[in-house]
Amino acid sequence: MEISGYKIEKTIGEGGMATAYLAVQESLGRLAVLKVLNTNTRDTKENVERFLNEGRIVASLNHPHIITIYDIGIAEDFMFISMEYIEGGDLRTRLRSPISVKESIEIIKKICSGLDAAHRKGIVHRDVKPGNILFERNGEPLLTDFGIAKRLTMDQDLTSTGVFLGSPNYMAPEQAEDGPIDGRADIYSLGVILYEMLAGEKPYKSESVIDVIVQHKQAPVPILPEEHKVYQPLLNLMMAKKRKDRFRDASSVIHFIHHLEQLESEKSQQNPDTQELVKQKNQVADEVFNSHIRQQKKPSKWLTYTLMTLLTLTASAFAFVSYKYVYKPNKENSLDIIHAEEANLDSMVELVSVPMAGSAPIKNSHPGEVAEVTKALGWLARKSLEEYRLTAPPKDNAYYYYVRLLEINPDNRSARQGLLSIADRFAFLAEKELAENNYKSAAGYINIGLQINPQNRTLKELQLLTSTGQRNILDSVQELFKSFWK
Repeated sequence: MEISGYKIEKTIGEGGMATAYLAVQESLGRLAVLKVLNTNTRDTKENVERFLNEGRIVASLNHPHIITIYDIGIAEDFMFISMEYIEGGDLRTRLRSPISVKESIEIIKKICSGLDAAHRKGIVHRDVKPGNILFERNGEPLLTDFGIAKRLTMDQDLTSTGVFLGSPNYMAPEQAEDGPIDGRADIYSLGVILYEMLAGEKPYKSESVIDVIVQHKQAPVPILPEEHKVYQPLLNLMMAKKRKDRFRDASSVIHFIHHLEQLESEKSQQNPDTQELVKQKNQVADEVFNSHIRQQKKPSKWLTYTLMTLLTLTASAFAFVSYKYVYKPNKENSLDIIHAEEANLDSMVELVSVPMAGSAPIKNSHPGEVAEVTKALGWLARKSLEEYRLTAPPKDNAYYYYVRLLEINPDNRSARQGLLSIADRFAFLAEKELAENNYKSAAGYINIGLQINPQNRTLKELQLLTSTGQRNILDSVQELFKSFWK
């Protein structure tokens, strides 16, 4: 067999659809892998289309952890794809020896980043397994073999023959059923790989392929060895049997891993006494403020405006001083929030309907699994609240995590209180912006906060005071406060 522009060196693999050859691309003198559609299947329309689809899909992805496509074409009666040659072997081979925890987690993060790029283009790999994770000489992992991948938006389902696609040992439960498949199937498969790297064996084993598939559908999420139990919540969220209980997308997996790493780092640096003092101080401050609000009587309309003006001016001064001398937000985590005047405030919050009492909680789920998911979401929500990641970045913020908790349990009191706390923090941010005469940003924070809690009294008062009629008085008094504190 000859393909113009390539010198074939040897056969390096053969599958049901194609044969892979090691070749030299003569124009550039570089090694390449040629995947050539087998002659006995080239006249099958579905196989031809699937083969070409692989080339188009991978060629459209430009990512450091996805294999690079050089060329796709037809030579004589042969259809071929030319792609980069990777010399470092695959993960299947590496699994023959123990892999360190650090390396395992790095592999998961990097392959997740590649999957995220694919999923964002509407592409689901559908066959994530150790044999499809290759390594460059420097150890960087690459995802390959998109031969059974498909675009979510394609009208024609290339798997309509009724044969499931994917490797049974790594296949998500829904892949054995009729219906659409999304990126969460790839997350499940990567979760199986995570378990295998940490535990040294596959989670479900049997001599029967059907039995393995049934275990993936019905058996509980496997338990990691005791020394790796810190990663059990991560595994539970990746390998949840119901895809609605898994991570929503691959980027969320990466964020969760970062949180776990940060938590482990903080555990070695935390001062328990200091943490408890801060907690007690915040509780006392909240109680004093709430008590003050409860004791207020309903005054006349004129007095209401006067009191609200004085209250806001005082709060603005306090906010200005607090922000300047006390509150020092983490710049990396809080950039989108603190510099909101430079951002499109309308795009900062991805609001969804908050489920009320009576919404359906997760059904037919293992109690331990639900508990782990709830625990993990609760920690992420509190951490996001502390770091002022209130409604941004998307899918990794306090609002998102609290709403997910309410989807699991509509009566979760801590989640409902958490949503109210988000609104309180937007009130603080609005006060800070008012102290610096940034009315546009203040109005944006007020608007977002009121969408979360329309009954937040402070936000309602601030909304009134940011109206045009109140600004002149506010500007004058704020200038006095600012000059005083310089």
